[in-house]
Amino acid sequence: MTQKITQRNVADLANVSTGTVSRVINGHPLVSEEARKAVLQAIEQLGYIPNKAAQSLAQGRTNNILVAFLDKSPILPSTWQYELPILQAINDYLRLNNYSVQITIHTADSNLDSVLFKDVMSDKSIDGMMILTSLAIEESFIRSLEESRIPTVFIGNGPFWHDGNQVGTAILFDNFHIIQDAYNMLRSLGHERIGFITGSDEHIHSQIRLKAFTEIAAKHMDPESCEDLIHHGDYSINSGFEALYHFFKKADPPTAIICANDLMAIGAMKAAKELHMRVPQDLSIIGFDNIEVGSFYSPPLTSIKVPSYDLGRQGAELLLKTIKDGKTREPITLPTELVIRNSISKMV
Repeated sequence: MTQKITQRNVADLANVSTGTVSRVINGHPLVSEEARKAVLQAIEQLGYIPNKAAQSLAQGRTNNILVAFLDKSPILPSTWQYELPILQAINDYLRLNNYSVQITIHTADSNLDSVLFKDVMSDKSIDGMMILTSLAIEESFIRSLEESRIPTVFIGNGPFWHDGNQVGTAILFDNFHIIQDAYNMLRSLGHERIGFITGSDEHIHSQIRLKAFTEIAAKHMDPESCEDLIHHGDYSINSGFEALYHFFKKADPPTAIICANDLMAIGAMKAAKELHMRVPQDLSIIGFDNIEVGSFYSPPLTSIKVPSYDLGRQGAELLLKTIKDGKTREPITLPTELVIRNSISKMV
């Protein structure tokens, strides 16, 4: 059995202390050039491989990043279409940079202040944290986060402030202007009565999309007519299905509908078929998320593409910069894209 080479072996050969060996390995400046050369020569001669974990600890780092995912329970299938590419990108980037990733999932009724700080943060087992959620976060957690000074990046939420100080930073995507762009495009096709199916009220993304729709619609019609063209869904296929039936019980239904996600858009398309309506000849439909199945639907669904992978990659990059220099950065908002397919057309 081959004997394991240790720092003691290196120190004996270089005729220095083990502390000097450690300082050379970790790049400490307070080492003489003579001692540094002797240690490096001994390392090469013995074939010593420094312990990466020990190096990190010596430098005050663990090279561990916590990714906390918070959502409603049960988590909807549509949620994973957005979150999984983000998690994949985070993992890809951090592992490329020699960081380990811990992933923890919590539901809306979790006490983050208790769960994360008591179980994870208090023992300083991580160098930084990424929080992925579109739900509101309790003030007590933000306060604890500021006091901990743990570098944090929020994805899809934030930024947050406590006592006038920005807590963590945020990487977001455009939920607002893209809804208004979709509305204006439908108007350019001759549609004047444009409906909107919202997502879950608890989700900040859904609130922003509804606000964007309400503001742009108010520029073209009176408030009462605007309210009549909004139906509250919950991101499920069934809620999109029911919303379309709701709209077409009215005397003056919409000729186009924007949905807060693709699953509701697919539900609306199914209901339209049952009602013997043709998409897009009788009804234009736009979704949100650009899930793969939408492009294979008949007709292929026009949708809004979220830069999920880029959110994860740029969020991870932002976190490592913050860990390195300790600076709190301004939030970054990535653009979304309207992907036009055959589910919309000009008014006949």
